[in-house]
Amino acid sequence: MVKDTVVVTVKGARNYWRYTLRLWIEEVKDIIEGECGVLIDVDTEESNDEVPKVLVDGIEVLEGVPGEEGYLIEVLKESLRFLGMCRSREFT
Repeated sequence: MVKDTVVVTVKGARNYWRYTLRLWIEEVKDIIEGECGVLIDVDTEESNDEVPKVLVDGIEVLEGVPGEEGYLIEVLKESLRFLGMCRSREFT
């Protein structure tokens, strides 16, 4: 089901890596929104995990911080496509 808004949550301990991953998602969300036709709401959730996780509407799609932002973009786009949340013809 395609939704208008998707919540992408960065879950982890309150540390540098969770902060960095959240900033990266904020920086690339315009690209993903444009390609998938959805709005992305970026959220943060605190846990005891030192290594952050990325969740798309509550489903874990990534653990850790990728080596580059391009990988993060591809993981998020593919996750949205797999979950049926991407409207782009390129990914259907």
